[in-house]
Amino acid sequence: MNGVAGKAVIGVGLACLDQVILWDDAAVPVHAARVKDFDVQGGGMTATAMVAAARLGARAEFWGAVGDDWAGGMIIEGLAAEGVDASQVVRVGGARGPIVVVCVDGATGERRFPFIDRIVDPDGPIGDLARLAGAGCVLVDGTRCASALRATAEARRLGVPVVGDVEGINDRTRSLMGHMDYAILSAEAAGSLDPSDLRAACEEVLTMGPACAIVTRGADGVACLSDGRFTEIDAFQVDVVDTTGAGDTFHGAFCCGLVRGLSLETNLAFSSAAAAMKCRKIGGRAGIPNYEQVARFLAERGVSLPDD
Repeated sequence: MNGVAGKAVIGVGLACLDQVILWDDAAVPVHAARVKDFDVQGGGMTATAMVAAARLGARAEFWGAVGDDWAGGMIIEGLAAEGVDASQVVRVGGARGPIVVVCVDGATGERRFPFIDRIVDPDGPIGDLARLAGAGCVLVDGTRCASALRATAEARRLGVPVVGDVEGINDRTRSLMGHMDYAILSAEAAGSLDPSDLRAACEEVLTMGPACAIVTRGADGVACLSDGRFTEIDAFQVDVVDTTGAGDTFHGAFCCGLVRGLSLETNLAFSSAAAAMKCRKIGGRAGIPNYEQVARFLAERGVSLPDD
């Protein structure tokens, strides 16, 4: 597998620099807990999703904004090192990073964010809309609503599929969801719509515009409603070190699967496997697998990916 020819995956949203700390117990006071590991990696929902798409063989492009400081430079260098086109990233004078501190619990792999820098905002919209012509899909995360609305409106006009990373339901995300074909919700976002009935929550999502609603639920697997069919698949079991970036990896893999032409059912398994495999290493990006690794992981579990 040498990569997906042709159509690019374009992501519009957040990039940052993650300072990841793995504690023996992140819930206890600092003086009583010990640091087991530490790393600095690129982060941000859509930026990490584009890294995942690139590692899985897609041609990936990120639209966003970073500061003109050393951290902003590291963010762009990290994207370029992964083969992600960062030509549409805006450097904002006088801004920094952004930087995020991620504290990971050694026992569970769950993470907390005790410090999140202010999102860097340029004066105008981000991205050259002409680059959307012929794209394979567009991913938005809702952190840059004006630029995302502009890009998704043009994508819909061109017939380019739009995938949304929906972490919460509010006026901004509702406006974006009207342009989405595939809305991928966190369990918390779905629970805010209907905490007792997952299918009902997905049905409400479809009234907002998307044709397909997907809910990622971590260790509880994935649920999906599309064409009147509601399905649930179990999560793949792995030895979890850190769940940071698992959802982002799922989103990038799902976009890659769309470009590859995978069926929805196969794409859900493909994306779930990539997300699970990521959790075996510290940080949001270190554990992201390549296509061959995911194919082998799935084959060992009785799931076959189509030949190119």
